[in-house]
Amino acid sequence: MEESLQPVLQTVVCPKPKKKTGKLSIKLNKKNEEMLSKGIRKYLRLIKIANEKALNESDTSNVINDMLNEIRGYDKMEDITTEYKIRNQFCDYGVKINNKLNFLIEVKAITIDLNDNHLFQANSYASTKGVKRVVLTNLKERRIYHLSFGSKIDDKLVLSIDFLQETPKEILEKAKYLHKESFIKKHIEQVYQQKIATSKDNFKKALLSNSVIKKIQSELKTISGVKVPETEIQNIIKGLF
Repeated sequence: MEESLQPVLQTVVCPKPKKKTGKLSIKLNKKNEEMLSKGIRKYLRLIKIANEKALNESDTSNVINDMLNEIRGYDKMEDITTEYKIRNQFCDYGVKINNKLNFLIEVKAITIDLNDNHLFQANSYASTKGVKRVVLTNLKERRIYHLSFGSKIDDKLVLSIDFLQETPKEILEKAKYLHKESFIKKHIEQVYQQKIATSKDNFKKALLSNSVIKKIQSELKTISGVKVPETEIQNIIKGLF
């Protein structure tokens, strides 16, 4: 039964293959696009050199600061606060948009791989300020997380960039989401909402809905000539998850 279900699901969920979607592609204004494209080429070279020299955390942070100002559109005086104070601790950067704290950045040395402990540290800062976005970076990698606050902090990776492994084109398309203009237009929020909409739980709910179950039942009957009980179809789908 499981073997016969896959073509049925393809028929129900995506009956006609269409042009690939879901690629990260947004538009910034021409000036910002050109500034970002030129800056990415410059900083890709610098990041490779920094990796070879194994920059310490302080020097890594200095490069991050320059990138925020030079190619991402943030004003050093108005938008960026280094060593952002949160109670008795300091996060590496607090970034404001329209004078409102928009996201926090936690920086690690380029020689250190990002891990869950770093995320926990950034999350603790963010929860204190009620900030829903944090960026983890060691210069060669960026990770943007969306946080939800309840009985516990729920973090979801929204976007990641690997400056040493991905192509310049891939890096540019993703880097647009970190630009000030993009944050103002809430592009990263749209990516987050899409990830939520296409989550495993939502797919499961969609496949177990009455309309989809009946469609699968109909397709199975067309294929096999047998009317499979709805409960059996539901059990098979649940088993897939």
